[in-house]
Amino acid sequence: MRNSSTNVFLIALWIAFSFNSCFAQRDLEEMRQLIFEKTNALRAEKGLSELIKLDSLMDLAQLHSENMVNHNFYAHEDHLGRDPLERAEKFKVKAWVRKGNRFTGIAENIAQTPWFENVRGCGDTRTEENLAQCMVTGWKNSPPHYKNILGNYTHLGVGLYFDEKGMGFGTQNFR
Repeated sequence: MRNSSTNVFLIALWIAFSFNSCFAQRDLEEMRQLIFEKTNALRAEKGLSELIKLDSLMDLAQLHSENMVNHNFYAHEDHLGRDPLERAEKFKVKAWVRKGNRFTGIAENIAQTPWFENVRGCGDTRTEENLAQCMVTGWKNSPPHYKNILGNYTHLGVGLYFDEKGMGFGTQNFR
């Protein structure tokens, strides 16, 4: 009987370890950094200044990515009906910046990219590098998202979180 319960425990442990590792949750920080760097590389191609990583924007973007997974939605408006500016204000993140005679608010990009072997237009996204590249390329190929990347912003926050099926939910917040 003892052998049987030990085997069940080991199998459960193996399944739990395999499940986590196959969706790369443990490598979120590395993937967030790669998304940040690849976004700045797109700006550099156009002669624009690099965006600066801002911890409060990183936290805001990460919260939105986690909320999309944990509350089963995919939208700029969160599960409580708040848009990016309202979320920023709620969490005491400076949502508006004065630029000349105008105020500019936080802009947001969101994306879904699967941790999968055959993603159309990207190929195998089961490495940190490939998943980050696929997500940023998707934003580049979408005019409104690319406009945010090339916009008159100075700061960037990046969030990323995976659901149980291996779908990555990415968020970029620009200010």
